[in-house]
Amino acid sequence: MKYFHINNIKFNYDLEFKNNFDNSFWKQNTPLIEYCETLGINIPHYCYHKNLSISGNCRMCLVELKNSPKPIVSCAMNAKSCLANGDVYTNSSLVKKARENVLEFLLLNHPLDCPICDQGGECDLQDQSLFFGLTRKRFYSFKRVVLNKNIGPIVKTVMTRCIHCTRCVRFAAEIAGVEDIGMFGRGLDSEIGTYVEKLFQSELSGNVIDLCPVGALTSKPYPFVHRSWELKNVASIDFSDGFGTPTQLFIKNNHLIRILPGYDKIAHKTNWISDKTRFSFDGMFSPEKIVHSFLENNEKESLVNLSWKNLFKEFFCTLYFQNHLLKHLYQPYPIIMCINENTDLKVLNLLNILTCKYSFFKLRQTESQNINTDLEQNYLLSLNDKISMSDTCLLIGLNPRYEGYSLNLRLRSRFLKGNFKVIQIGSLINLTFSTINISSNTRILRSLVEGNNLFCQEFINSSNPILISNAEIFKRKDYFGLASMLNFLIKAIDLFSQSNTQSRLDILHPSLNGVGFANFNSLKVIKDKDLRSAPGIYFLHNSFATSNIKKLLNLKLLKIFRKKNFFSSTFTKNKSILITQSSNFDTKLVTQLKKGFNFSNHLHLPNTVFFETSGNYMNTEGNVNKTIKIIKPLGQTKDDWQIVRKIFSYSKKMVFMNNFLKNEKLSFNSDTFRHFTNYIGFQYYAVSNLNNSAFSFLKKSTIHCSNTSTFKLKQEKLFNSQFRFWLNDFYVEGTNFNSKYSSTMIQCSRLSRLNNTNFDF
Repeated sequence: MKYFHINNIKFNYDLEFKNNFDNSFWKQNTPLIEYCETLGINIPHYCYHKNLSISGNCRMCLVELKNSPKPIVSCAMNAKSCLANGDVYTNSSLVKKARENVLEFLLLNHPLDCPICDQGGECDLQDQSLFFGLTRKRFYSFKRVVLNKNIGPIVKTVMTRCIHCTRCVRFAAEIAGVEDIGMFGRGLDSEIGTYVEKLFQSELSGNVIDLCPVGALTSKPYPFVHRSWELKNVASIDFSDGFGTPTQLFIKNNHLIRILPGYDKIAHKTNWISDKTRFSFDGMFSPEKIVHSFLENNEKESLVNLSWKNLFKEFFCTLYFQNHLLKHLYQPYPIIMCINENTDLKVLNLLNILTCKYSFFKLRQTESQNINTDLEQNYLLSLNDKISMSDTCLLIGLNPRYEGYSLNLRLRSRFLKGNFKVIQIGSLINLTFSTINISSNTRILRSLVEGNNLFCQEFINSSNPILISNAEIFKRKDYFGLASMLNFLIKAIDLFSQSNTQSRLDILHPSLNGVGFANFNSLKVIKDKDLRSAPGIYFLHNSFATSNIKKLLNLKLLKIFRKKNFFSSTFTKNKSILITQSSNFDTKLVTQLKKGFNFSNHLHLPNTVFFETSGNYMNTEGNVNKTIKIIKPLGQTKDDWQIVRKIFSYSKKMVFMNNFLKNEKLSFNSDTFRHFTNYIGFQYYAVSNLNNSAFSFLKKSTIHCSNTSTFKLKQEKLFNSQFRFWLNDFYVEGTNFNSKYSSTMIQCSRLSRLNNTNFDF
């Protein structure tokens, strides 16, 4: 039996490597430094990183190997081969002396500006200098000075502090796929930069701030703001896309200071995050944020900073007046409540209870969502290990680089391993790796299904092909024909490909709670009839800023809708009400909305933002993420579920004539497979209070697969049009409405448009 020693500790070689239950992990040239970390032995290093390639140029991770003439670099040596040939010592006198000499050379040209460095307190160079640094200096020559580089509004550079670990260079080339940063010069003149003056144009550029072990690359938007020991760390999720990537929030004096990547307990690693996740939170706390309520009526009077009691009194008095007035017309005119995909699960359930209790409240979604929600497999992105087992991927109307950067990183990682083709149907975009764009027209799907396209041979020779689409393409008018075409394509791939498993269409939802919203219920889309005939419109979460509302407003201003408004009567002319519940809104858009659809009264209810409330969200993979309240809200702002609960309490004091259904006991019908029990998790028993404990949510939705129906489908027309590239600007557009109020995102957007267009603006 063979043994080896690490720091005079005896290990069984056969037990550690040959008979290990996870032996496949050690076959992939695992570095010695990583193996020592699994044993609890920490080796100091600068250039080594688990998610990057091996560089081995800092020489700080030297260890002593028995029978070796000199210390070896632990990050560049294979653990299995080293331990098979001798014993390893990580804290011997030779190793300590070697590390002291290496650190002395690293500090040779490093400036003594630790008190004013943003990296102070969490700098690896400071920590290692405490253990291996010398108390006296032996070099008194002039220190080298390197000019700072301007690489964008995200990263601040102080290149004199750089120790040439090349982490940023390897990240730009291997992870971001934008090889704009490199090392040029030789010897004493070598430095990190872009060689020519240009910006580091990547949606992941902020990650080099975390990678830099010294203070050479720091955060430009927030310099000289904090020290690490002053901040409180709280776990949260990414609010900018549909994956809900774990993040770390750092708080100081009830202010959010910064956001860093968090540890993913499912994947057991720390993920990368985008610049939008990292820096767009200042849009939520911008000076334009509305923290007080106000009421505007047709007499041009404006009442600001009303109490919540007066707000609900005004709201329900208006509803009571309209309700008793409309009973003479023998027609129920409902109050329309518009919600979008960012509404969390608790608020969705409360609104559903409200509409069940009072029939004149009607829920509407601002944009059409025509995805078939009968089965979970129809609207989830459940890739798991399918990417590693596949050799072909088809992207349909999808831009994963900006709509779901986590998916794009997984696709790029699989592409770099080789034997992986990515075929794209949509706009010509750069995904940071090679793709084959065959067309952007829907006619290409018909040719693929009919077998008249040359790329059909790729699917025949492929194993376990992946088909990924975007939820945005199902907002088209020909969604049914497009979905039928995709189903036929999947059947053809299963029939002729070399796959052992059944293929399916994975759908990426770009919004935070897109899957939870799709799973909730099939809500109708708001139309011009609702805006013209309803006595009141209730918009939650900036739902009036969507493209569908803007389209209806433009058509109204162009006088396309010529039907006479119901509120032209003398009784109801001055009693139509517009209610907005958000943290900020576009004043110009709201003014046009009031003018176009004759809303005489405007009531605004200030609500909290993402970090000021607790919520439950279901990401695009079916996982339920729970967030907590970390910042105390300012002004009169309240949580959405608290406002809806107040509506319940005040509604008990009124007697509404148009409420044809008196639902004191509410019951739910399962419209889909395990509709509430599997996903929303609403408890099936009577509750006395509507609070946080009244809802329970599962950690992950259960995927139920079923064969499709054998009945013949009806014929639907498929428009010969382009797939819409709905996201024009990554930084200020998208499902997160607060990013356009962020000063950092506005700067990034301006520079991105200057570099990607031919116009100077």
